[in-house]
Amino acid sequence: MRYLFLITLLCTGIGLLKAQQMSSFQKALHHYESELDIKFSYDPSLIERILGDFERTQSLEAFISLAETSLPIQVLKISKDYYTVAVIESQYSLTLTDSLESSAIKPPFFVLINSNPIDIEIANDKALFSYKPSLSDTIIAYAPGYAKRLMPVDQLISKKDLSLQLMTQTYLLNDVLIEDYITKGINMDPTSQKITIDLKNLPLLPGETDGDIFASLAALPGIATPDGRPGNLFIRGTSVDQSLILFDNIPIYHRGHYYGTISPYNPKVVDHVEVYRSGYHPRMGGRVGGAIFVNSDTEVTNKPQYGVGMNTLYAMVYGKTPIANNKIGLTLGARHSYPTAVKSPKLNAISESVYAATGLADDEGNILAYPDVTFQDYHVKLIVNPHTKHKISVSGIYSNTNLRYKSPVALANDIESTDFENFGINTEWEYQINESWSSTLINTYSKYGYNNNSEAPTITFFAVNDLTDYNSRFEIANSGVNTHGIQLGLDYKWQSTGLNYKNLIQLNEPPIEFASIQRAHTFSPYANIEWLGFENWFLQLGLRGTYYSPKSSFQWSPRLAANFRATSWLNLKATAGLYHQFLSQVKNLEFGNGGFDNELWMLAGEMNGNIISGEQYMAGFMINSNSWLLDIEGYYKTANGVTYYEDRRFNDASGYFTADDLIYGIDTYLKKGVGEYTSVWAGYSYSNSKITLDTTNLTTYKSKYVQPHTAYIGTAYQKDRWKFSATWKFGSGLNAKSLEIAFAQVIYERAQANRAPGSPQAPDPFADLPERYPNIHSLDLSASYKIPCTDKRPWSASFGLSVINVYDRNNLIDRAFRGNPPPPRFIDRRALGFAPNLMVTIEW
Repeated sequence: MRYLFLITLLCTGIGLLKAQQMSSFQKALHHYESELDIKFSYDPSLIERILGDFERTQSLEAFISLAETSLPIQVLKISKDYYTVAVIESQYSLTLTDSLESSAIKPPFFVLINSNPIDIEIANDKALFSYKPSLSDTIIAYAPGYAKRLMPVDQLISKKDLSLQLMTQTYLLNDVLIEDYITKGINMDPTSQKITIDLKNLPLLPGETDGDIFASLAALPGIATPDGRPGNLFIRGTSVDQSLILFDNIPIYHRGHYYGTISPYNPKVVDHVEVYRSGYHPRMGGRVGGAIFVNSDTEVTNKPQYGVGMNTLYAMVYGKTPIANNKIGLTLGARHSYPTAVKSPKLNAISESVYAATGLADDEGNILAYPDVTFQDYHVKLIVNPHTKHKISVSGIYSNTNLRYKSPVALANDIESTDFENFGINTEWEYQINESWSSTLINTYSKYGYNNNSEAPTITFFAVNDLTDYNSRFEIANSGVNTHGIQLGLDYKWQSTGLNYKNLIQLNEPPIEFASIQRAHTFSPYANIEWLGFENWFLQLGLRGTYYSPKSSFQWSPRLAANFRATSWLNLKATAGLYHQFLSQVKNLEFGNGGFDNELWMLAGEMNGNIISGEQYMAGFMINSNSWLLDIEGYYKTANGVTYYEDRRFNDASGYFTADDLIYGIDTYLKKGVGEYTSVWAGYSYSNSKITLDTTNLTTYKSKYVQPHTAYIGTAYQKDRWKFSATWKFGSGLNAKSLEIAFAQVIYERAQANRAPGSPQAPDPFADLPERYPNIHSLDLSASYKIPCTDKRPWSASFGLSVINVYDRNNLIDRAFRGNPPPPRFIDRRALGFAPNLMVTIEW
């Protein structure tokens, strides 16, 4: 039903998108062309953005005179019946007003073009400046004590006398925001320790041409994908399930399509992504690692925008349109994979990595069967602005991945299937109570489902994991004082996890069966204070408390963030906080079939599952001067009470136990801007970890996925229609003597102890196991070219080529143990090999 709902909305939106309207000025040009049999030549990408009413009953000469007087254009008569309309540099007058008091803001003012301040004159409390409108420019105006405000090109092309309302800013640290942190479109705010990725302005990243969100995150210092899958994000060493990932406040529980190799979001419907590597605002909780917030547009677009695209993995479509005099905005997006028969080189590389050492591979590691795979995702968002004090939005997502395959190792070629599904809907209401206080009410409902089963009677098997999540959050915030801000709120969650499992381990024996359901209520009041002192200090002090119903427990989670601007080029920063997690994945357990990457989501309960408690500390500094940027952060993190299962598969003899994780390290990052079009960056990270089992002797292991040493060097070039990027990455080999291998060794030793008397003993495959696998490294490249709009071509097109692992490095990332049938042995699993990808996108 939800699938049909999203499809209906998508079709409705496409119909609305066809109702594109020509601007009044452009209509006037067409009118005179038709009436006087003349021709105007112009750039439609700019001219169509001119807003306002233009009378078509006056003479041509009067129309041209009025246009040249009120607009930044020049109309030249080339011949008797041929005219050109060109955008020219013009003198602008800008008035800034307080959005709450509607009063004029007194100087000083600042206007930035592409992050660079321009010369302005002040006359009668107005800013006067010269500028030639361009679609490639980003224009920002601001005044001390107010938030920066983007000046849309539609306004700059439509009139020369401008007026802009600015919102009062909760705090202000002039020029603290580090723009172009890695490259254009990636910014760093040292005050909140937040990295923002602007998808609209994001240039090409190495190995990607489609703006894959998870792949973009992996380019940030401290975020790693050790097995090469973008969805398996380890934020400063914490496991994937310990980081909070939200799309428009909707929780995402699976790692992406095709077992984490493709992000489950259409990048064309995403506006920006917020990344927190060490601590985040107390309004959010439920995880002990980092946080990633994926956000779609929050404002109604001025004009319809839509596009279609395809690469070698999927096809996509998106559209954005204003409705009802720009009071309502609709955004729609969809992606779908190709038929299984279409196998591109990148899809083959993904398949070789994903299916290695699974039930689809033989004892030599050869893959015997390739599944039929389909994946799809849909997004819809409605923005309503009924009043200047109100903003309402409704957002929905649906993503699904389905695999069907014949098991080559079953008693017969039974058809087995695996299905991941994530559905959610979020409503948000923002209300400006008065000039000092505002409120936000958010309600979110989501469902996640994993289903793995056999479709033939020869193998009795199914595994189903369901997760339902309802969240309501109310917050009231004070935003009327420049030196401090206050946020107070209450966060309520109702969650339910279900497990239904049945598996035949041995013939002529009863199957293993489990069925359980766990429900939980959490109530979390929170408060946060932000304080700016002496224009150099920024402090954020927060507190979140949580009552968790199944254990009738209450946890306090204090959080602190500090930033000190020592000089104009040096910032010192630190964070500290306690975090608690009530929903997590059981480690080591593969509750599905075939050895694929899957873990059971489970709530902390009385019989199994624990409340994970964690601490996070970070201290560092940032130097930003003369196009140089140096960022160094050291961190220390814990996660206590992580749930493990004693075996790889469910059985009657095994149970749950807990472990404590300790992770610490340092991230260093250096970037240099070279001229106007090029940036070069390099980074190095050191990380270490310790997993202590809750056993009598407190045995410790190192984490499988934490690499002690990682380094990279990259570059990006962007000029006119061309974009290029490249990066070379190096990392220590993953830990071979991990806890997972320790479990496998126990299984091996049990089998040896139970072998028949007198039977020969096979060589011990664990005897020569190294401490770590060999070091890994690879080179990723990307290039793209854009065909812009012209007066004869009202659309643009982009073409891209990306290559992951250019020199096809054979990177060993894991070894799976097989003891049955004998002899015992390991099967290698490797990261992506040479993986090229082509992309084309058409937008209008």
